[in-house]
Amino acid sequence: MRPVIRLLCAYEIVILADREFHSVELAKWLCEKKIYFVLRQKKDTNIQQKGRNYQELTTLELAPGMSRFLSDIKVTKEKGLNQANLAAYWKRKSRQNREKEPWYLLTNLGSLAEALTAYRKRTGIEAMFKDCKTGGYNLEGSRASIERLTRLVLLIAIAYTWSTLKGELLNQLDNNFTLAVSGKLGKFSLKIVAFGLVCMAMFG
Repeated sequence: MRPVIRLLCAYEIVILADREFHSVELAKWLCEKKIYFVLRQKKDTNIQQKGRNYQELTTLELAPGMSRFLSDIKVTKEKGLNQANLAAYWKRKSRQNREKEPWYLLTNLGSLAEALTAYRKRTGIEAMFKDCKTGGYNLEGSRASIERLTRLVLLIAIAYTWSTLKGELLNQLDNNFTLAVSGKLGKFSLKIVAFGLVCMAMFG
């Protein structure tokens, strides 16, 4: 992470992480480096609000459609992080949304809206990772040498950028147009990147 941060030192950086990277030590280090972060926490994480005892995140008693923002809290008893913020949010239930539990987001951003806006971008990032792996370019299966892998990553970046721009352009030309594909899983609508790739293959 350090080399990447050095390369991006001229920009405002926000580190996003899922529950696998919920480390309080990482949050401390990012605070020392004055880097913004939004790290999703596990529901059994302990926090302490001013003048209160430590409590697990599950005791915040959120329900679908509810949110809370807690400022200047301490996180975990053993490796306590002082003066962090917590954005807690449980998306309202709908036919498309079946979130089983809330988001508990440890952050040094200053508001609920900022934390949620930043963390929602993780969805697009993960979709990109899938496209670069088994969901598209199959980068992991290349078994390339470091030199060849570097060239391959560059080619994928160019192809991914082009297909994204192509898909966005076609989508803007006709927002009501959906490209449906029939397969073993039935019909499904293509996302922007796949839309661009398919149209490139079909129409050039």
